[in-house]
Amino acid sequence: MKGNFKKNRIHFTLFGTLVLVLLLVLIFLTLKGKADPIFDQNSTTTFYLKTDVGQIPKLEAERYFNPETYDTKKFQFDLSHCDWNVIGIYRVPVMYDGEKTNCMVQIQVRNPKEKDAIETVPDRNQNEVLSELEQE
Repeated sequence: MKGNFKKNRIHFTLFGTLVLVLLLVLIFLTLKGKADPIFDQNSTTTFYLKTDVGQIPKLEAERYFNPETYDTKKFQFDLSHCDWNVIGIYRVPVMYDGEKTNCMVQIQVRNPKEKDAIETVPDRNQNEVLSELEQE
């Protein structure tokens, strides 16, 4: 009887060790993906900005990203496709230390005389604009 008890105890200890190692690996892989949320390709973060025709907006990383988490001097905004003299909506990719992030800044260049018209870029929630457009 004593021999069987020692054998079973060893199997339970080995099984417990394997389960513990598996849990630690899963926790590590889960936390590893959350370390840099701006590089998570499974989601996209869009920031909104409005400017008037002819005015180049000053994009400041501190406005969008926490300076305690990221070095805001490493952020770059690719404004090469924006024409500040043409009314429209421009999507500006955000780079961090030369690497593309999942973040975009959507800039609406608008006519200052038509500020009372229905906004195409929401102040808070994109669903609000969609519901206004559907009602017409």
